[in-house]
Amino acid sequence: MKKRSSHIILSGLMLLVFILVIVHSNAQDAVADNMLLYQRSYGGWPKHIGNEKIDYKKQLSPAEKAGLIDDASLNDGTIDNDATNKEIRYLLKAYKKHNNPQYLAAAERGIQYLLKAQYNNGGWPQFYPDTASLYRGEITYNDNAMVNTLNVLYDIVKQRNNLEQINPSFIPLAKVAVDKGIDCILKTQVKVNGKLTVWCAQHNQYNYAPAKARSFELVSLSGAESVGIVDFLIKQPNPSPQIIQAIESAVEWFKKSSIKGFDYVDVPVAGTPKGTDRQLVKNDSSILWARFYDINTNKPLFSGRDGIQKNDVKEIEYERRNGYGWYGHWPENLLNKIYPAWKKKIETKAIIVDCNGNGDFNSIQCAINSLSNDSAYMRVIYIKSGTYKEKILIEKNHITLIGEDRNKTILTQSIARDIWRCTNNDDWGVATLNIKGNDIELNNLTIQNSYGFENNGDIKFVCSNDTGKIEKKVSKTGHQMALRSFSTRIKVVNCTLKAFGGDTVSPWDVETGMFYFKGCRMEGGVDFYCPRGWSWAEDCEFVAHTGPAAIWHDGSKYEDSKTVLVNCKFSGYDGFKLGRYHRDAQFYLINCYFAQNMADTPIYRVNTNNVIQWGHRVYFYNCHRDGGDYKWFGNNLETAKDSPKAEAINPKWLFGARWNPLNNN
Repeated sequence: MKKRSSHIILSGLMLLVFILVIVHSNAQDAVADNMLLYQRSYGGWPKHIGNEKIDYKKQLSPAEKAGLIDDASLNDGTIDNDATNKEIRYLLKAYKKHNNPQYLAAAERGIQYLLKAQYNNGGWPQFYPDTASLYRGEITYNDNAMVNTLNVLYDIVKQRNNLEQINPSFIPLAKVAVDKGIDCILKTQVKVNGKLTVWCAQHNQYNYAPAKARSFELVSLSGAESVGIVDFLIKQPNPSPQIIQAIESAVEWFKKSSIKGFDYVDVPVAGTPKGTDRQLVKNDSSILWARFYDINTNKPLFSGRDGIQKNDVKEIEYERRNGYGWYGHWPENLLNKIYPAWKKKIETKAIIVDCNGNGDFNSIQCAINSLSNDSAYMRVIYIKSGTYKEKILIEKNHITLIGEDRNKTILTQSIARDIWRCTNNDDWGVATLNIKGNDIELNNLTIQNSYGFENNGDIKFVCSNDTGKIEKKVSKTGHQMALRSFSTRIKVVNCTLKAFGGDTVSPWDVETGMFYFKGCRMEGGVDFYCPRGWSWAEDCEFVAHTGPAAIWHDGSKYEDSKTVLVNCKFSGYDGFKLGRYHRDAQFYLINCYFAQNMADTPIYRVNTNNVIQWGHRVYFYNCHRDGGDYKWFGNNLETAKDSPKAEAINPKWLFGARWNPLNNN
């Protein structure tokens, strides 16, 4: 008894109480009772003891139980191989059957462990608290580690699969964790040549980049782990345009990357350690996917324990060739059953526009007109590929436009603002897409004003809206708006917005305007990206065709107004200039890249009679130019108000509590 007491004392007073209850209670479920012993003091479970996989059905000796008590503080807790998640689920199942409060308490401690282990960016490491090694600390999709964790937390949110038994206080915590996890999934989806594909099995926990794990698990696109990720996204009841795009892009990749006419099986081979060798064999009825694909070539890749990439599984050693799943049928059920059912459900909920007559409407405007003025939820209009030669006017709130294919779903008009204003008193209707409604989302579209591309030079016309009738000249480089808004909370993701002339993208509401652009390409002339108010642009490409400046900002109403550009690229005609302003403005450019032919001209103030209240406010961090940096875009965040750190500059920092454009559901 003294020996047992000494073990318990070493493990701490709380653990003492916990173990004594176990010892003195009648065993109700031997597997669950063993899980209580293996649980670490911080709530997680290991997957191995030494090199031996845990067998919960094993009858433990008193010495083994004492050893587990001593090991309770080891930092080998993990979510790899479904560890911790499977214990939580089993214990809750056992609690439902036996009503043993220790099972419930252990499961809740496991859930607390999952919540604590999550990174602020939404990802989970493979091990926690031991994240010291690069491999263990990476965001881990490998073997569905992170997805299994998200499924446990999502079941808490949905109150199902025995997770409804836990304390209700976990529900809001789980909801936040799931939302963060989805955001991490969206940020880690690999983009190749501007097109979303699937995921790597591991990603860097700091910059989301695809990462290497073990020596034979190289940086790649995963044909296996990506299936579980898509399956989880498909479960979301009200998917955002970003989730829909992630699913559609991944499914397109799965279809493109399938290997038809082969199977991967064990073939008898004399003289081998197992008497068999795993090989690709002809099978006309079979479809396979490789476990890993080269990101650049999209061809299957393989590696042995030497970490050297090979193009054929036969080139790696026998042990790895036969000891790892290099090919499989992982996406079959997703493509054949899960995705088609989801697609039908999405299209049933959404209004379908098809200019070829195979939707609910032939016209985008007619679809918009069919909606009520407002709704508590986003109304989705799904636009099939095609060219829509119509001017779009949105005066209603909570509408999402989703294109089937960014490059093939084209909204186009040819409008010169100078001509328009001769017969109209304001800008309403001056653009291809005009917005007065709040909470509008645009996704996967090309929106263009083709005037400057269609006209070879200046034209003259008689303008009758001025005093009398005078002849005016309209330049092909004048204002040509693709997007013009008069409202707030506008979100534009994975879109191309293009014109030849100025003011292509004009989200104008200096009073309350909040705008979010992600993964977009913007083209135009003078001030072709010219937000007023608060605007965020991330992973965007800016291409200047003409004009004295590419970007512009008006933040004259409030000192806090600003335009933030993160991870953006700038290119254009030889000698293009980065930006300018006429009124109070505030620019933040973080991790941006400039083409070599950009002029050595800082963002400048145009000489006007406007009073500048808050001075010249242009800030840079980690920006670089091909061919060498100019001094004027050197790091200077410390000179900005409150000296923000680059890592703290995010949409929440910009918009505060007024709007969260990253809300995915």
